[in-house]
Amino acid sequence: MKRILVPTDFSDCAQAAADVAIAIAVKTNAEIYFLHLHAPEPTGGHMAMHGGGSHEGHPHHDCSGPARARLDQLVKAAEQQGISAKSALVLDEDWEQVEKHAEAFSIDLIIMGSHGINKIRRIFLGSHALQMIRHTDLPVLIIKASVTDFKIRRVVFVTTLEEREQEALAFLDQVTCPWSAVIHLVYVSKPMTSEETDVSLGKIQQLTKGLKTPVEFSICNEEGEIKKVAVNLDADLVVLTTHGKNSLVRAVSSGLAEKFAGEYQRPVLVINTK
Repeated sequence: MKRILVPTDFSDCAQAAADVAIAIAVKTNAEIYFLHLHAPEPTGGHMAMHGGGSHEGHPHHDCSGPARARLDQLVKAAEQQGISAKSALVLDEDWEQVEKHAEAFSIDLIIMGSHGINKIRRIFLGSHALQMIRHTDLPVLIIKASVTDFKIRRVVFVTTLEEREQEALAFLDQVTCPWSAVIHLVYVSKPMTSEETDVSLGKIQQLTKGLKTPVEFSICNEEGEIKKVAVNLDADLVVLTTHGKNSLVRAVSSGLAEKFAGEYQRPVLVINTK
């Protein structure tokens, strides 16, 4: 993992996401890009990179000075921790700009803050963070609140034991290994026979082959028990996967990944799998 993107509106939860991004970048030696979407000027939108310059060259009356100053503060905070950081200010509030710039910067991970959202509004609208989960192919780490002295020691990975998860686990391994963490796989299933359990263990060995991070495994009978497992383990991070953005499964707004990301208070990482 080389590059992290942090979209920010300078809110408290966005600041929490920036703090987590810096902590992860310190461990993984990644570069951080801070991105702010600003209200467009009447003469047309443009992007200004850290250090100035117009992306499209439109004449404008720039009222984005305070935003630029806040971005400079974030860059300085990262650099004080020995992290390479850049910023971009986009005079366009369309959240599709986040995905566009993630592609332009060759981003590996998006980290963003979210206030969460209630069940009714999530169905009809969704927060910006949930919109990113639906529309990007990149892993999205969602931070709900400030995390004092952020560490990744124990991770809960919700598994379906499908082969498509192997790539997601390989990516997660890049994040967790520098922390000397443990990945705990949780499989939601009906009670299994000993034969079914042996088959499942075989699938787990295949999925986790080559990982540097130690792996544990448990089974729960209902999706609602995932949260209990995470709480009991005092997990620092819960990881779920979702299908490609053009799949029918991904289109269901009440999917487990979105539901968990929207309602769970601790950091949640959603990794898209093909």
